[in-house]
This record gives sequence, structure tokens and C-alpha cells, in this order.
Amino acid sequence: MKKPVVLIMGVLLGAWCLIYVGINVDMWRLGYELEDLEAQRSVLKRQQESLQVQISKLMDPQRIAHQAEQQLGFTTPKDGQVVMVSLDALPSIETGSADPVRLVQNFLGNQSEVP
Repeated sequence: MKKPVVLIMGVLLGAWCLIYVGINVDMWRLGYELEDLEAQRSVLKRQQESLQVQISKLMDPQRIAHQAEQQLGFTTPKDGQVVMVSLDALPSIETGSADPVRLVQNFLGNQSEVP
């Protein structure tokens, strides 16, 4: 009678030990995984900050104006200089549209000649 009870207690104790060790090993594994993810997060955070600085530099209005002048040949208009844009070269839009280009075309088409 004592033999089966001791055997059952031994099996239960062995199962408990296996479960305990399994849980601890899993906690260690998760701890290492957490450390790896935190390191990856800090690397990505530094990359994000670097990209934000790069975006700020690229969006600088002075830099854009300099690039437009150097690469595209744009110039800053002089005082009193007027630049005319031909609306005939723009794509046609359906009648009745509230598009600004259509409104300007309609305004210019309905306007009488100014002396």
C-alpha cells in the first residue's frame, strides 16, 4: 500500500520539478528576448531621429531655394516683375467644376478688354 503512494508522490514531485524548471527556462528566454527587442528599439529610435534631422534639412526653405536656383535655373522675381502663365496650356476640365484653373479661365474669358 505504501509503494503506490510513494510512487504517485514521486511522479507528482517530478512533474512539479519539470514544470518549475520549464517555467524558469521560459522566463530566462523571454528576458533575453526582451533585452534584444529593447536594443533593437533603441537602434530604431536613433535611426528615426537621424531621419527626422535629415527631413528637416531637406525641407529647409533656404536649401530648396538654393537648389532651385542652382539645379533648375530658377530666379527670384524682381520687384514689380509679373510672370504670365498661359492657361491654354493647362489641361481642360469639365464645365461647372469649381476648380481654380477653370474659375480663372472663365473669368478671363468673360472679361472685356481693358484699355
